[in-house]
Amino acid sequence: MKSIVLLVLVATAFATNLAAFEKLEKSKLGKTLLNTIAIQMQTGEPLERIFSTLYDLEERYQNDQREDDAENKAFQGVCDADLAGLNQEIANLEQRDTELQAKLDELQPVHDQKVGQRVAKLAEKTLLQQVIDEAQAKRQEQNDEFEAQRDELSFVSGVLAEARRLFTDNLQAPAFLQKGQSEAVHYTPQVFAQVATHLNAAAHKAGQMKHIRTFGKAIKLMATLAVKSQQYANQELTGRIIQLIDDLQNQLNQAFDLARKTEDSRRQAYEAYSALLNRDMNKLNSALANLEAEIQSLADQLAATHSSQDDNAARLEAKTQQRDDRRAECQQAAYEYQQRRAARDGDRQTVSDLIGHLNTNMRDLKEYIAMRVAAGDTDLSQ
Repeated sequence: MKSIVLLVLVATAFATNLAAFEKLEKSKLGKTLLNTIAIQMQTGEPLERIFSTLYDLEERYQNDQREDDAENKAFQGVCDADLAGLNQEIANLEQRDTELQAKLDELQPVHDQKVGQRVAKLAEKTLLQQVIDEAQAKRQEQNDEFEAQRDELSFVSGVLAEARRLFTDNLQAPAFLQKGQSEAVHYTPQVFAQVATHLNAAAHKAGQMKHIRTFGKAIKLMATLAVKSQQYANQELTGRIIQLIDDLQNQLNQAFDLARKTEDSRRQAYEAYSALLNRDMNKLNSALANLEAEIQSLADQLAATHSSQDDNAARLEAKTQQRDDRRAECQQAAYEYQQRRAARDGDRQTVSDLIGHLNTNMRDLKEYIAMRVAAGDTDLSQ
C-alpha cells in the first residue's frame, strides 16, 4: 500500500515539474536556457559551470536593474525639476494675465467715460456754433438793413440836392439863396417843370422803398407845389418848396445820424456778445483738445495692454504645451522603465526558477529533456 502511495506521489511530483518546465519553455529566455542546459548536459559540461553561468546571469540582471533604477531616478528627478520650473513659469504668466486684465478693466471704463464726455462736448459745441451762426446771421441782417437804409436816405438826399440845384442854377437873382433876402427872384417856367418831373419820378421810386416812404410823400408834395408855383407864379410858394427841401435835408441828416448810432450800438452789442460766445467756444475747443489727448493716451494704453495680453497668452500657450510635452516625455520614460523592469524581473525569475529546478529537480529535468529529444525537438539535440 505504501508503495502505491509513493508511486502516486512520485508521479504527481513529476507531473508538477513537467508543467513547470513547459511553462519555462514558453518564454524566449526560458527556452533558450533550457536548450543551452540540454546541450551542456549532453556534452558533459560540469554542473558547476552551468550553475555559475546562471548565477552570473542572475547577478547581471540584478546589476542592470540597479543601474536602470538609478538612471530612472535621476531622470525623473530632472523631470520633476523641469516640470516644477515650467509650472512656476505658467503660474507667473497666469498672474501676469490677471494683472493685465485688471489694468484693462481699470482703463476701459475711464476711456468710455472720456468718450462720453467728448460726445457731450461736441453736442454742446454744435449748439454753441448754432447760436454763433444765428448771431452772425442776425448781425448781417442788421447791417444789410442799415446799408439799405443808408442807400435809400442817400437816394432821397440826392433827389433833394438835385431839386435845389435846379432852382439854384436857374436863379435870375443870385441873392435868392441868402437867408432873409426880400428882393424878388424869378424862375422860368421850365425850371418848375423840370423840378416837378424830377420830384414826381423820385416820389414814385421812393414809394417802393422800405425806409423812406414818409420822405416819398414829402417829395410828392413838393412836386405838387412845384406845379402850383408854375401855374400861379407864386413866389412865396416857391420859397416854401426850397425851405421844405432844406428842412427835409436836415431831417435826412438826423435820420442818418440816428441810423448810424443804432448801427453802432448794434455792432458794439454784437461784438460784446460775440466775444462771450467766442470765449465759450475757445473753452469748449480747449476742453475737447484735452479730451482728445486723454482719449488717445487711454487708447494707446489699452492697445499696448491688449498687445501685452496677446503676447502673454501666446507665451502661456507655448509654455503650457512645453510642460505637457515634457510631462508626456517623462511619463513615457517612466512607462518604458516599468516595462523594462517587469521584463527584467520576469527574466530574473525565470533564471531563479531554473536554478531552483536544477537544485531540486535535476532528475525530472533530465527526463524532460530526454522526452523532448525523443519527440524530435532538434533544438534540444546536439
